[in-house]
Amino acid sequence: MKYLRSILLSVILLVICTQLFGQYYSTGSDPAYIKWRQIKSPFFKVIYPEDFESEANRLVSMLDSLYLYGGYSLNHTPKPIPVVIHSHSAYSNGLVTWAPKRMELYPTSNQSIFSQDYLQQLAIHEFRHVVQIDKINQGFTHILSYPFGEQIVGGILGLYVPLWFLEGDAVLTETTLSKSGRGRVPSFEQEIRALVLEKKLYDYEKAYFGSYKNYIPNHYRMGYLFTAGARHKYGAEVWDYALNETGKNSWSLTPFNKGIKEVTGKDKVPLYNEIFNDWKRKWSEQESNLKVSKTNLISNRDEAYKNYQYPFAIDDKHVIAEANGPGEVNHFVKINVLKGSEEKLITTGLRNTEPFSFANNKICWTELEVNPRWENQYFSIIRIADINTLQQKKLTFKSRYFAPALSPDGKRVAAIHITTDNQREVHIIDTFDGVVLKKIKSPDNQLPLTPAWDETGKTLVMVLLSENGKYLTTLNTSKQKWHPVTQPTFMEVVSPQIINEQIYFSASFSGIDNIYRINTDGSGLQKVTESRFGATQVSAGTSEHHILYQDYTSDGYLIAQANLDSLEITNYATNELPIESFIEDLKKDEKGMPDFNHADKANYESEPYSKWNIFNFHSWAPVNLNVNDATLTQGISLMSQNLLSTAFTTIGYNANKQESREKYYFNFQYRAWLPVIELEVKAGDEKHFEDGLFANATDTFAVNLDAKQQHIYAHLEMNIPLTQTRGKWQRHIQPSISTSYQYASEYSYDITYVSLLGQQWQYKNTETVTEEAFHANPINYGLYAYNIHRRSARDVTSRCGQIIELRYRHTPFSGNNLGSIFGVHTRLYLPGLMKHHSIRIDNGYHKKQRGEIYNSSETRNYFYYFTDFIRFPRGTNGHSNNQLYSFKGDYIFPLVSPDLNIPGVMYLKRITTNLFYDFSYSTNQIQDVKTNEWFKYKKNDQSIGAELRAELHPFRFIFPISIGYRYAYIPNEKYHYNEFLLGMSFSGFSLGN
Repeated sequence: MKYLRSILLSVILLVICTQLFGQYYSTGSDPAYIKWRQIKSPFFKVIYPEDFESEANRLVSMLDSLYLYGGYSLNHTPKPIPVVIHSHSAYSNGLVTWAPKRMELYPTSNQSIFSQDYLQQLAIHEFRHVVQIDKINQGFTHILSYPFGEQIVGGILGLYVPLWFLEGDAVLTETTLSKSGRGRVPSFEQEIRALVLEKKLYDYEKAYFGSYKNYIPNHYRMGYLFTAGARHKYGAEVWDYALNETGKNSWSLTPFNKGIKEVTGKDKVPLYNEIFNDWKRKWSEQESNLKVSKTNLISNRDEAYKNYQYPFAIDDKHVIAEANGPGEVNHFVKINVLKGSEEKLITTGLRNTEPFSFANNKICWTELEVNPRWENQYFSIIRIADINTLQQKKLTFKSRYFAPALSPDGKRVAAIHITTDNQREVHIIDTFDGVVLKKIKSPDNQLPLTPAWDETGKTLVMVLLSENGKYLTTLNTSKQKWHPVTQPTFMEVVSPQIINEQIYFSASFSGIDNIYRINTDGSGLQKVTESRFGATQVSAGTSEHHILYQDYTSDGYLIAQANLDSLEITNYATNELPIESFIEDLKKDEKGMPDFNHADKANYESEPYSKWNIFNFHSWAPVNLNVNDATLTQGISLMSQNLLSTAFTTIGYNANKQESREKYYFNFQYRAWLPVIELEVKAGDEKHFEDGLFANATDTFAVNLDAKQQHIYAHLEMNIPLTQTRGKWQRHIQPSISTSYQYASEYSYDITYVSLLGQQWQYKNTETVTEEAFHANPINYGLYAYNIHRRSARDVTSRCGQIIELRYRHTPFSGNNLGSIFGVHTRLYLPGLMKHHSIRIDNGYHKKQRGEIYNSSETRNYFYYFTDFIRFPRGTNGHSNNQLYSFKGDYIFPLVSPDLNIPGVMYLKRITTNLFYDFSYSTNQIQDVKTNEWFKYKKNDQSIGAELRAELHPFRFIFPISIGYRYAYIPNEKYHYNEFLLGMSFSGFSLGN
């Protein structure tokens, strides 16, 4: 078994490495109008849009201050790295990726931010990823970097180092190197806490790789608790050794696990069980001291996991909330408090994690919309709708608004506005026409969070995030005066509401999120709820004496309604978080706290950064890699991707003699302009050799052929990818035009005719045959478009949508005439009979016009034709055709989600089924050589069958593999067709925030 596992593991490693060498991560491109600048410090080169100059200085100062601190507990200081800022996006995130190595930051703050400056968060978290990856580049991995370049470090990282460690360790670092961090946020641990206390601790494989059957908290949450718990118990050496072993001995099969065992004496799975059982004991002890509040849950608990969030009372019988989950697409629901039933109202588009607002039968929310052409420019727009008519209106366009709050009369909305240079304001907007009525600057550019109106519609209450943490404040909108209510704290203070002239809010003071209230003058802090796992997002209830809030369970957030008269409301004084002593112990492993106090005063010299820095060769390989064709042969490859991700280059030499037509390869793609331009060139030769004696019906002859035919292929394409994703629909349209040139040189050879006289061959004559050169210059026109409904994580494929693709190809210029082809393909998605079931219907048609004759036999002429655009039924063999119509119908559904675990060998997550029926009708025309008469042939093909696909993780690899089987019955030929299916999905390897 041991040897079989090693052999299988080696094969999978080889396949995965082959795939990784062709995958380089790109987040997309930024608007072409941006002018870029750069700051070079001793450790970083930061590239940013010129309007981000001031914030870029702050960021470089933070990174420089962090440089000697961020890797101390891993005993490593990394080499310098470039940083690219995408400040024109309302999307918040950060990532580090290798090949080429870089850090990319999206610095616009989100509304779910914890108590720390967002640039500090990004700097600490992402720099820790730089430390982790750079530490891998040692020992055997460093030796491999000479023949393979940067890609080998990313490849080893992806193969051996679990994502839970990479993200968990980064979250741990953001916690120990600051006064905040997700390790101090109770809601960050509550999902696993509730799961362990209410249900059970899942096996390592299930906790890491996830499940379609049960909700599994993500690898950030699992990773933090695992890495922090192990480091607290065994010291920082446990992860230092694990990364050292991975880098130095990457030739071995389980180096990361071996490094863990050197320190702890345990493999990672027993260590996982030990650490999380420790957490369970701590949480159980904490829970034993709780006296949970009595509440009335008004939303139904769904064992498949479903969140109900941001509740608002519509009237005395109904509540509106936002619902989401792994089996749900975000939508608003109307809940009947008395019956517990719910009505689906509106499906939203892509949203940041922030509340929506409700007032006077109107709901208001924000959605993210991407620029149609530039993937790195997201807008955050405001939508408003009437809950009675469900008519929606887009209130703002190409905007950067967050957390909108409707006034009580529904005529105005207050929203947070953040500019591309990170300036923060509160805007008051007319809900009728979207006109901005007022712009109110935030004090000292502090970040306003989740505003809400009082009952009069004159005052806003919100959280302000300062350099000293979060605090409650009110804003008189008519006088534009700010009035602090509480002192800043690094504990969580979230989503205040004014109810009965008091400020209700959620806070983490006790180590579990709960509802608190305070007077508007800052006096009389009281604790309102005692939640088992976490209560937040409070609002006024269906009567004067009730409040609504969301209360967490292991099956998601539920809407709770509590009677204020029956709650045990107590006076409260804020104190240190219960977990702080645990974190203080972890901080002893650090060098200390980096000093960010001078970041605001930083003044680095900057200079322009040219968009024409288009070459950045980062990786190479002693193999020939064609990224577009996903082929790998012996040879040499060289890969480049510039830092702005606008230019991609691959150069290759193919040493495989069987593929000598493509001996030299060049591909260049440029994405900085409106059209994407791609140039591909292949060149080589083909060996023709023949030497022997042959005979036909009339002659005997000898062929003497020894020639090389030169081949050149060039392809130039322009396309305009336009994304029109809006609301619940993902939309895309891409027109394209391309031309190609294919040339094969002529070559000659001798044919010597002989005859046999007795025992001797007698020479008759010799003729030289010249094979004519071939050159063609086709033009291709294409249009691809889709309109697809967003789907949930548990859907196998989309359940509603349309796709169309049009193609026309012809040869209008000089050279060989290849004819033409016109094709159209459509795809329709429809809901199936049950949830997560889909119907897929494909219709396709193409028609070819023949080109010139390229050969003739004794019976027929052979004409040039373009290759098929439409495919024949599954399981059948394609054949020559002039016209082809194809129908394919599929019924696709998840069969079972077993979460079957064979420890260390395989984790099987899901098996899906696809029942299909395919049909095609084709015609073909053949010309008789002697009579020039045309004969038309017709043929019907069909197949009926099924496919089974299993999604699994072999040997605890993070990359899922799809293994399947296809059976088809061909009625016309009474033939049974069987096929083995294998698939892997790689989209690059990056680490985010």
